[in-house]
Amino acid sequence: MKLFFLIAAAAVLAAAQPNVCSTTSAPVILRAEGLTERIGDLLYTCTGAPGSQLTVNLSVQLNTGITNRLSSGNTVTGPVLTVNNGSGPQALTVQPVLQSQNNLIWNGVPLQYSAQGTLTIDIAYIRANATGVPVGGQIVAQLSMSAGSLLITQSSLVVGQTELGLYASYSSQLICAQNGSPLPSLIGFASLIQAGTAFASTRITEGYAGAFTPLSYSDPTASTGTRFIARYSGFPAGARLFVPAVIAGSDAAQPTAGGDMGVPSSGGAWAPSANGSLVLELIAGADANGAGGGFVYAAGAIESQAMSFDRVTELQISNGSAYAVYEVISSNPFTEETAQFPTFLGLAPNTVATPVQTSETISFAPASAVATATAADPIPRFVASTPPNDCGIIGDCGAVYFPQLTVSPASLQYSLSAGALNQTQYVPVNNSGGGILYWTAAVSYTNGSGWLAISPTSGMNNGTVRIDATAVNLGVGTYNATLTIDAGQAGRRLVMITLTVTAPVPAGPQITMVENAASFAQVPVVPGSLTTIMGSALAGKNVSVTFNGLPAAISYNSATQINLLVPAGLGALTSAQAVVTVDGALSAPVTVQVAPFEPGIFAGAVLNQDSTVNGMGNPAAAGSVIYFYATGLSGAGAITARIGSMELSNLYYAGPAPGYPGVQQINLVLPAGVSGVTAALYACGTSAAGEVCSVGYPLSVK
Repeated sequence: MKLFFLIAAAAVLAAAQPNVCSTTSAPVILRAEGLTERIGDLLYTCTGAPGSQLTVNLSVQLNTGITNRLSSGNTVTGPVLTVNNGSGPQALTVQPVLQSQNNLIWNGVPLQYSAQGTLTIDIAYIRANATGVPVGGQIVAQLSMSAGSLLITQSSLVVGQTELGLYASYSSQLICAQNGSPLPSLIGFASLIQAGTAFASTRITEGYAGAFTPLSYSDPTASTGTRFIARYSGFPAGARLFVPAVIAGSDAAQPTAGGDMGVPSSGGAWAPSANGSLVLELIAGADANGAGGGFVYAAGAIESQAMSFDRVTELQISNGSAYAVYEVISSNPFTEETAQFPTFLGLAPNTVATPVQTSETISFAPASAVATATAADPIPRFVASTPPNDCGIIGDCGAVYFPQLTVSPASLQYSLSAGALNQTQYVPVNNSGGGILYWTAAVSYTNGSGWLAISPTSGMNNGTVRIDATAVNLGVGTYNATLTIDAGQAGRRLVMITLTVTAPVPAGPQITMVENAASFAQVPVVPGSLTTIMGSALAGKNVSVTFNGLPAAISYNSATQINLLVPAGLGALTSAQAVVTVDGALSAPVTVQVAPFEPGIFAGAVLNQDSTVNGMGNPAAAGSVIYFYATGLSGAGAITARIGSMELSNLYYAGPAPGYPGVQQINLVLPAGVSGVTAALYACGTSAAGEVCSVGYPLSVK
């Protein structure tokens, strides 16, 4: 009777023993640019009645989207659920279902405790959208389990933290120059270097050790290892681009390098090592986002033995753009690695008349905007974000091979009387380092506004910014502004500007400048064409302008500007005296030069065949007709046009613009040779004094 009581009591105690699972996770670093990053594994360590069985539903909910691959319906492939009750981990065939964008559920999971009343559950290979949390933020899993009295001690676990995985820098940008860039007869890495072929280098660096991984490190649902896509744009017709077929990284036997970023020039070499080293291989046939395609070498050929690399591959350029896709085939997960590679440019001499600026960007690939679980999108995939500069990681931010911005002076002082026109000063901008420096210029005002004009607002390498100050709309006082020269990673410089405006001196009309009405350049006037006079006190009830006493036809005037038609009666004179009369008060005579031709093209007056304004967003088709309006072409002689260095004399029409006195019109057919570029358009006139052309106008051609 006592024995029966003890057995019954033990059974009651066993039945009453609660089922408890303690949960843990080992958080991992996730690439903040990644849309399908693998989070840390989830481990449940459970205790319960020895040998008992139960069926549970498991739920894992993240604070960002779950991005594993979908199969039929909402069933998800990739995550692996294993149970161990003492006989080793056993993978269960129960497939998870995506109940919502960020919630996975395993329904009807069978569990059995060991004879000691223990079991463990492991969930691995869940993928998440790391861009759904801020850089440096945490991805958190919320766990739940439905099984009556089964308890979870910790329902909220940190499973990952996001960090930027890619940093990059460039030695310079490729410039397509008139002298071209030679190619050797047999093209390889070493022969391109020896031939002096122009190149610029790109460097990529891990944000943390293990950010660059080969396919062998991934779960079976991954499509590729880590990929990168370098995008190139702005290249003229005739340009050729070559990149290495294989890139050996910083910890390889010999890193690949062009020699312009602190590493000796070499095609690179690889040798087996205990933990591996960084090697990237070019992908042939990848799409424009970096997906698909295959390695340029046979599978496994690179890592089969020690080898050096000399092979390069030509990129296909379409509409001035090209791209190269690389995939990591080997890396060391314990070392923060970097790699660099040159992009070589082949270009025949005189392919371009003026230097053509190109651009390059690099990012993780495949690039995508799909941040949800799908059935077919590649894994891994990334947002196409611009990586930060890696010079802080490498430690070479001040190295001589990078461009460095130098600007002087640090301040400018102007003094004008109220209502006075321009006073001009200049600020030199220089590249004191290597490579190519691209910069922009902009003005911000402390008080007042619009009293400065700057030109140009951008440039490449060395240049000069012209700053004109005016006091036309300012009262007496002191005004301050800041000129900012910004060269991005190469530096940012400020020039402090002060304008002192004094009381005006009473005066009658004054002429300060006589300009071409289209280009606003201070050039000779042309009889029968349009001219602009700038000055002060030019407005009144009765305003007139004469040249050597001959009246000009005024089309517009204000206190500071008069637009007029130069009298044709000046004929073949080479100079004349201009006088402005306002309500009987005469300006001092100003001597102006007179010429038969001094063309200028009006801004916004270059039109495509369909009469829409030509521009970057609306280029003309090669072989189509364009027409444009200019002034300063009313002399006796031949009117021609140029596109770049090509002179066009067989024009459809060149003469007076019907209905617009003083304006000339030119109609022409675009030659096929200018397709795919942005070229300079010139209007020219030839007389006994020689040929004179306008300032180049940017013409966009498909």
